[in-house]
Amino acid sequence: MTRMIERWFPCAEVSEHSAGGWGSGQAEKSLFTWFASRPLAQAKAAVICSLLPWPEDDEDEQNHLKDLVRRAMTDYDAANAELRDELKKHYPDGASICDPFSGRAMIPLEAARLGVRAWGIDYSPVATLAGKLLADYPMRNWDDEPDLPFNGYERYKDEYFAEPRLLRDLRFVLDLIGDRYETAMDEFYPKVNGKRPWGYLWAITLPCDNCGNRFPLTATLVLRKPKDNDPGQSYEIIADISTGTFRTKVHDRQPIDAHPTLVSVKGKRGKSGICCFCDHSHTLDTLKRLMRDKLSTDYLLVVADLAPKSGKHYRSPTLKEYEELTAVDESLHAEPEFGPGLSAVPSEKLDARLSSFIGPAGYGYQNYGELCNSRQTLGFVRLARIINNAAKELLDARLSADYVAALIGYASANLVRRLKYSTRSSTLQIPRQCTGHIYFNDSGISHSFDYFETGLGEGPGTWRSLVKHTTRNVERQLARVDGCPAIIDRYSAMDFSLPEGSLAAVVTDPPYDAMINYCDSSDLLFVWLKRALKVSHPWFGMTTDVNGLQEKTHEAVIKFGSVGDDHRTEEHYKACITKAFDQAKRKIKSDGVVSIVFGHGDPAAWSRLLTAITDAGLVLTGSWPCSTEMGGKQTGRHIDTTVMMSCRPADLDRRDARMSEVDDELLKVIRERVPIWEDDGMALADQLMASAGPAMETIGKYATIRNIDGTPVTLERYLPLARRYVQQVADIRIDGLPLDAFDPRSQFALFWVRQHQRNLTAGSEIPWQKLASNIDDATIHGLLTKSGKGFRLACGHETTATGLTGESPVIDIVLAVASDGKSVSDIGERLQHLGRADDALVWAAMSYLGGELTDSDEDGQVWNWAVRNRAAIAAHSETVAVEVEAETREIRAWQAQQVLL
Repeated sequence: MTRMIERWFPCAEVSEHSAGGWGSGQAEKSLFTWFASRPLAQAKAAVICSLLPWPEDDEDEQNHLKDLVRRAMTDYDAANAELRDELKKHYPDGASICDPFSGRAMIPLEAARLGVRAWGIDYSPVATLAGKLLADYPMRNWDDEPDLPFNGYERYKDEYFAEPRLLRDLRFVLDLIGDRYETAMDEFYPKVNGKRPWGYLWAITLPCDNCGNRFPLTATLVLRKPKDNDPGQSYEIIADISTGTFRTKVHDRQPIDAHPTLVSVKGKRGKSGICCFCDHSHTLDTLKRLMRDKLSTDYLLVVADLAPKSGKHYRSPTLKEYEELTAVDESLHAEPEFGPGLSAVPSEKLDARLSSFIGPAGYGYQNYGELCNSRQTLGFVRLARIINNAAKELLDARLSADYVAALIGYASANLVRRLKYSTRSSTLQIPRQCTGHIYFNDSGISHSFDYFETGLGEGPGTWRSLVKHTTRNVERQLARVDGCPAIIDRYSAMDFSLPEGSLAAVVTDPPYDAMINYCDSSDLLFVWLKRALKVSHPWFGMTTDVNGLQEKTHEAVIKFGSVGDDHRTEEHYKACITKAFDQAKRKIKSDGVVSIVFGHGDPAAWSRLLTAITDAGLVLTGSWPCSTEMGGKQTGRHIDTTVMMSCRPADLDRRDARMSEVDDELLKVIRERVPIWEDDGMALADQLMASAGPAMETIGKYATIRNIDGTPVTLERYLPLARRYVQQVADIRIDGLPLDAFDPRSQFALFWVRQHQRNLTAGSEIPWQKLASNIDDATIHGLLTKSGKGFRLACGHETTATGLTGESPVIDIVLAVASDGKSVSDIGERLQHLGRADDALVWAAMSYLGGELTDSDEDGQVWNWAVRNRAAIAAHSETVAVEVEAETREIRAWQAQQVLL
């Protein structure tokens, strides 16, 4: 049975709804901190199209199914009943799917909402927990559970009797934990004027290499920017040289003469620390050395209160607020273990080799317990213990282990989200007046010398504030249609325990090469979660890792950065992903499909993935590009587009083929696909991405493809070839002339503008276009300019107009014309001297570029003006030519006369 995903996919609808609203999945992502997930729209479409059949010879039925899927893409659970009926027709015994790289389980979630039996598998216990909270617990019926054993529950239950049981009990448990947490930490967060502060601004202090005095490291003195009648607030650091001490003073204005102590210094890498006593400058390397020597201390700079008008009001700490800090370390040292070998403060090792994306590892922090200051650490220790105690009370009251796991699991999600906003890496976000989270570039943990700690009360990043988000997101899930709870388990994708031939489809979003190191990035969450979940989730903390962290032996990633002898190499990734795809192939039924989402800016990463698909005995049968999100940024490989691919097991009796035969067949397939893609409204850029599908479909028909000399041809040849064929079939005309009439450098530039105009474009597009054009870096040198987070075509004034000859590429001459400006004489003289005044290619390029970029672009204005004034420019060129010829005759006559003399 051919599946819909092999012939059609709602690319436009997925792209539209992934950008925002229900299809972005933001509510689902907010439930638990994780580093990557499918937009809900793409997950839903992938499930539906991987299961629904495609009626090959019935156009009316094809259109009916397309319409059904499009309607399903308009909202949560839209067309759910119709989809269920359609699936029941084709799967009378029920459909089943599995996602072996499920992450937070977006794909199993959407399958479960359709009543499909869904399995979600992940290697990380943190991701497994996230998946259970999203795709399992909300779809269970908990009405038969005993009452909660806590004081006040009876009255609360009667007041909220109309709410779903899970939501009602969860809100009660989270508030209870918050109350107990506030009581446990009350003495360390004193009220001021009867109110609890929102938070506290801290800074690391280090001894000055010159004067020896300790000084704080802070990158800004601004606390709140001016707005309307609000002058804003700032603070200054007042150093007393006589005593070697400093203090802070808060002002209701912006900084005037005061300066921060962490600043950029020209010619120095990173920021330098400036001593507030003697102005001595310390390079970043010096600051790191001092921190690695354990010479740092934390200092409380400023306190933030909640204010009715400004929202946040800042002040200097009171004496009592300083005094209460002195008892924190003693209390922290007195905290008992969570169990044998499980210390109160996480002592799990933080590997210094992780510093390329776990920032604190490069600043002397040696274990995960050190990423918080003492008061934050004590708070998390007691919060984890409170969560454990609540779990024990619930189990003692004979609530089921699953229900306790659900309630405590959501409490742990709140703890995780508090961690995200509450370590030494969390900073004050001044424009929004909130706390910034600790993760940057999707999953790397940042380091900050100055940081913000939230308190016990209300305000962004506090326990009670995060409770509102947690309960709201759970409520959103409970408001959706009932489904069949997904089965979420922790296994390796290379060996998961489902019978062979048991699934209608495998739909998965595997790790993207070296883009995200999931386990390393989530180990901070893991070490705290295994303490908080010791009672309710006894499986969670089980690990064979020698450092007590998550296991990484079979993690299918390439380790990011320079990490010595780490086993997660390119070879490891390819072996893991190949074995995972082989397992997927074995688990599907004879007519099943394996659907894979992938997005990456590096052609080599695509090659590794597609090679793994081939080596696993799968062949592509369809591919569909969607603009889903800015994907992994950890490696700097920004992506906008992901490709949804369908695969089937390869035929065992495939024959060999000649390269020329396969080339011709691929061109034929591309010629068939381009009109279909255009009818579906697919942009040229998306067609280029989609071309990987026909390439893999074509070469997948053959056991081996051989060159004329008999040597095997690798798939690396066919990815750029397919893109080149798309360009060829698109028959791109440059003012009526074929694109291939131009020189390679100009072809690259003209095609770049055809796709991107002068918009900033991800650098990941450059290697793809170079491959498709079969050119190297030297050929395009100077054509593209780095700007912000992307690249754009260089402007005329940014390129050099020197060294041009009559043989120069068209694009260089055209850019030189742009730099001449709207001048008949300058342009005419340039073109005449280069012998290109009548060059049809030059004028075609100017006309095309001017039309693409329009008069809103500085170069576009010149090119459009030049085209409109071509006759005048040509006339001036002729005049120049006549003058040059006359001058040449005079020179020759003079030279002849000199010979006679």
